[in-house]
Amino acid sequence: MHIGVIPDGNRRYARSNGIEKYDAYEKARDTIKNVTKSLEGFSRDVESISFYLLSEENLKRSDDDLETLFQLLKENIGDMADFFEGREFKVSWRTTNPDPLPEELVEELESLQERFDSGETEVNLLISYDGKNDILEASESIAANGGEFDREDFSSHLEIKNDIDFVIRTGDNPDRECLSGFPIWNSSYAEFYHIRKNFPAVESEDVEEALDHYQSLRRKKGE
Repeated sequence: MHIGVIPDGNRRYARSNGIEKYDAYEKARDTIKNVTKSLEGFSRDVESISFYLLSEENLKRSDDDLETLFQLLKENIGDMADFFEGREFKVSWRTTNPDPLPEELVEELESLQERFDSGETEVNLLISYDGKNDILEASESIAANGGEFDREDFSSHLEIKNDIDFVIRTGDNPDRECLSGFPIWNSSYAEFYHIRKNFPAVESEDVEEALDHYQSLRRKKGE
């Protein structure tokens, strides 16, 4: 089972709670750990978890916003490494456009990936990623190397190789159900669930409710 997470609402959380964006993003870091724990404890069937942390569209934000995001990502990698230590995680950084990212951040991400490269549960960190560009780059790679345009070969050229079964999106706007550039090819048959809270406010109980919903859908499959 592969679960995708679209963590929306960090800035709205900051505004509604009267705190700085920096503090909201730090709270979001703790939420990532809590969500991962919840998914880890849910079932041994969870083989992959993909967090959509920074889209290519996000790179159009103001310089101040981007500086805050890049700095927090860099600072939090060490904290996340401590969290991953001792767990059976394989951590992968996935991107379709690494060029705009600061060199120090890229080095930290590559180091994290090298450090955790053999666990049973894969954790994908999508940073500076766009689903359409992923498909475009996979097509260009196949064409340039004389590959076959069948499903199996095409999937092997994508940043995310396997199908996503369940997508959880957060955010206090329930009318906003878009994928926002999340891996399109991989999630074409995924079930979708919206936690109506901004991401830093999400608790383990919210994730458990989402997983219960998914299980109920699986039990009804074929009826």
